[in-house]
Amino acid sequence: MGKIYINENKILLQELIKVYQPVDYDWLSYKITKKNILTLHHIVKVEDGGELSFENSALLTKRTRQAFHICEHRDFVLYGEINDFFREIVSHSTVLDSNLEKQSREYKKALMKTLYK
Repeated sequence: MGKIYINENKILLQELIKVYQPVDYDWLSYKITKKNILTLHHIVKVEDGGELSFENSALLTKRTRQAFHICEHRDFVLYGEINDFFREIVSHSTVLDSNLEKQSREYKKALMKTLYK
């Protein structure tokens, strides 16, 4: 199961990149670099019953994903709000518009505050 799971994640990641076409930033406005690559985030964790599906996936860089999982334990309400934001992005299935980019930057600020409390 482990190897299949990894392959499915790679396929989902490639699908998300094709649809959303991120160039410089992930869904929480973190810079994409060679060392901070895009990864797949499951909005509802697979171990909590989340599906391996496009609709349950978000594009986050490696560092964003690590920070976001710290947030999960420090501010579960914010964690839920950001996951709802990811659901909104997925429902559009298009490149992020200026309104979604603005929300992304606001959530990044809130996440940073949570990390450095």
